[in-house]
Amino acid sequence: MALPALRNAATLLAAAVLAWCCLLAFGILPTVRFTRERIEVTVRPSSIEVDGLYVYENPWPVPVTQGLKYPILSDDLHPLPDSVLVTEADPATGEDIRIIPTLKLGRTPYYSVRLPAKGIRHIRVRYSQQARETRGAYLLTTTQPWRRPLERGEYLLKPVGVRVTSSSYPLDGPEAFSFVKQSFMPDKEWEFSWTKG
Repeated sequence: MALPALRNAATLLAAAVLAWCCLLAFGILPTVRFTRERIEVTVRPSSIEVDGLYVYENPWPVPVTQGLKYPILSDDLHPLPDSVLVTEADPATGEDIRIIPTLKLGRTPYYSVRLPAKGIRHIRVRYSQQARETRGAYLLTTTQPWRRPLERGEYLLKPVGVRVTSSSYPLDGPEAFSFVKQSFMPDKEWEFSWTKG
């Protein structure tokens, strides 16, 4: 192969590797597996507090760093939170081990998680969001780009000073309303509404 052809091939290869790394860094091309989540939404008269625990598994025999974006419903009635706290959680106790730095690109928080070879990480994301009307949503269909269903999803709605009036998924429980799904590929968002008092 002539020298110019080798240079062109090397340039194309370098561009492909760079593009692949960018796709990983921004969570567009998932390398790890998103296997489980436990979402607790506390509903107050004028706010929604989300505490999400997410389990990621690395199926590869080498360490992997996965970029992740965290989609949050935002519109005129639900402004983006001022801050999003991302931590690594201890799988046994659920306690925070360390804070994971986040950055915002546009309106979406991004963070990166390093997983050891064949390893698992438990990541917790917390934020509080204003609700200018008595309705809210948690975005579930963002599971679809992972191209495989969640092994398990647990979803808990905790009313504080409000009465829950509707949910797009049927809820169980007298005090805290919840639902659990196995092999779950959501086809709609979790929307809910409440009345004050």
